[in-house]
Amino acid sequence: MQLKLTSKERLVLYGLARYPGFSDIDLASNIGVDRSTIFKSKKKFRDWQLIKLLNVPSGDAVGAEILTAIFVRYMPTAPLEARQRTKAYQDWINDPNCVYHVSTDSDSVSTFFSASLTDFKMKFDPLIDEYYLKDFVETIQYIHFPFQVSTYSSDASLSINNIFDLARPDLPEESIPPKSSAENSHLTEKDKRSLYAFVKHPMLSDLELSRRTGISRPTISGKRTKFFQSGLLTREAYIDWQKICCELISFYHIRIRHGHDREDLNKVYKAFRRIGAPLFSCLQSGNIFGAFLSMGYPELESRMNKEVRTLSSEGLIRERPEMVIMPLTEIKATKIDYAPMVASMLDIGKEI
Repeated sequence: MQLKLTSKERLVLYGLARYPGFSDIDLASNIGVDRSTIFKSKKKFRDWQLIKLLNVPSGDAVGAEILTAIFVRYMPTAPLEARQRTKAYQDWINDPNCVYHVSTDSDSVSTFFSASLTDFKMKFDPLIDEYYLKDFVETIQYIHFPFQVSTYSSDASLSINNIFDLARPDLPEESIPPKSSAENSHLTEKDKRSLYAFVKHPMLSDLELSRRTGISRPTISGKRTKFFQSGLLTREAYIDWQKICCELISFYHIRIRHGHDREDLNKVYKAFRRIGAPLFSCLQSGNIFGAFLSMGYPELESRMNKEVRTLSSEGLIRERPEMVIMPLTEIKATKIDYAPMVASMLDIGKEI
């Protein structure tokens, strides 16, 4: 049974996704809802486990070179229950560099942070080899996004605006944001511990993090400001969409024709944000990987066909996108966790 949100609760949910780092005072000013309503709504959301606010590190922050998206279609004889009994599945899900994973009986989508392409292959190839030996895999696709030439856009607030018809005047810009110029060179040991603490415990106060890390409160506060201002950390909202709306989540990969420019890439990016309620997009020259929500397959197919025809007629794409379409009710395994990756990449030996 889906949760029913009041009009003000919908605004608060939008505000938390649009301004995830704001205080209640600033949030109230930006969305036009009083502080007491924000406080009560946030408590409800926590009780419902509806939303998590995450501190997400950039590749620069941890010394990673690439983000890899992995689409897998499984054989009918390899449902999730069968895969879960293998060592490869446990190693895959528990790999610290696997920061996101969602799976049904027939498909899975994962993203990995890696220090290099070689590092990724050394870790992942043995896992997928076991899957092939067990005849689990029907098809697999890897899409590599080098952090230095890729752009990531988190679009949860756009989804909320789309789903609830909020018609907000303060939506994020539709153009592709420029890549941050994060200064990542030579993090000190205190930098590394602080960064890990912010990712591991995104909701804890500077005072509590000072107690856990042994770093002074003013230093913790200063590093928090520094990391967010430099782009080493960003604040994002992760929402359990199944509890409030929609039927499908669709992951896509689209190849853009050779010879395109930034304007062409931006046009394709905007087109795919119109197909459904957008969740995120990862972009580089020639490729876009992203996800969106939709109410049902007929709506999805109609909008997809319209946008693909337009992009094809303009010569921007030459083939249909690769798609993984998952009914939200059929998702049986999920993971979103950046902290183990940060600990691994920065060699944090002590739990915080």
